[in-house]
Amino acid sequence: MQTIRQAMRELLRDEPLSALELSRQLSIPEKEVYDHLQHLARAPGEGLRFRILPAVCRQCGFTFTKRQRLTPPSRCPVCRSQSLKRPRFAILPR
Repeated sequence: MQTIRQAMRELLRDEPLSALELSRQLSIPEKEVYDHLQHLARAPGEGLRFRILPAVCRQCGFTFTKRQRLTPPSRCPVCRSQSLKRPRFAILPR
């Protein structure tokens, strides 16, 4: 039987997922997903690296490339739109 982090690592190795998608697949609250993601970001596993695919504004296309926080931004700094694509997370081989 796998732990939540092991299951999360396997899901993220298959395809990039948002915290909400992970929450639904693992049947845990989204807030709990961020705690596990922080740990995976520090220690993704031997020969692996953690990658954040940044959030993007649906209105103007602004990409949050410099943002290192795992939680999604609330609004776009350029156009102030709240319609954003959530950041996605992946675990990739080095």
